[in-house]
Amino acid sequence: MTEPPRDSMHIDDTWLLANVPFVSFVCDNDALYSMRFLSAGSEGLFGYAPEDFIDNRRYFAASTTCPEDLDIVDAHAEQAIAGGSPVVSRYRLVQASGELLQVLLVAKAVHDENGESQALAGVVVDLSRFPALQGPPGLLSTLRPPARRRPPASRPAEIDAGWAALQLPVNAFFVRNDENYSACASCGSTEELIGYSAEDFKNSHKYKAASAAYPPDLDVADAYIEAAAAREGALTAARLRLVNSEGELVPVLVFARGAQPPGFPEIGVAGATLDISHIPTLWGPFSVLPNQQ
Repeated sequence: MTEPPRDSMHIDDTWLLANVPFVSFVCDNDALYSMRFLSAGSEGLFGYAPEDFIDNRRYFAASTTCPEDLDIVDAHAEQAIAGGSPVVSRYRLVQASGELLQVLLVAKAVHDENGESQALAGVVVDLSRFPALQGPPGLLSTLRPPARRRPPASRPAEIDAGWAALQLPVNAFFVRNDENYSACASCGSTEELIGYSAEDFKNSHKYKAASAAYPPDLDVADAYIEAAAAREGALTAARLRLVNSEGELVPVLVFARGAQPPGFPEIGVAGATLDISHIPTLWGPFSVLPNQQ
């Protein structure tokens, strides 16, 4: 197959959020956490239909939380509104089958020019495959305003994937399985995380994605990329360190999935990077995490 020119390799935000290994959302900070945008991601929505949550059509987001963990989600929202980012919690979600599932909740508040909260934007990651990340439910992060604040965001009347992707508290990405991890898409917390813009890395415009990895951890990055790209749908997670624009090390968790965009010649990797520098509970060896199939 003839390979398309690299500068033509555009990844649509809708496709990206549908293929990353987590749920993406934008909700109101109200008693029900009313959903205004929801993308189920490659792993689905725990047995529910996404449209049933939008504007509380059939379900409330709050009603899918284990009742014993509701105070965790409320404390999570309070930390986000206070300016914490990314805010991270572990809690139990009630699946459509009625079974409980432990998940990682990552969120941030979206603020306007006056500092008023416009919404909560976040992701939910299924932890059932990764026992190293499982543990007691609770709010895991401490209140930490980001060193680099994002520009104020004006909430549109109708939230789409493009606006939602920009607000995510993680760096969502799609990279190719090559020696440079060539980035075809990067959005969310890219600049907040490492101080470089997403455009700097897109199609290696200014920097190669691999150059952001701490050299001693490049073997970890190689391993998780290879594992995810081995087949479409393959899931991996890893801990490694990135180097930000000030030369500081940033410990991160990466969740990744093998995916092949339309028109691309090979399977690449769709995923997200989460800053865990302020979340000691999630610290551990810098390595690919065991995957419980």
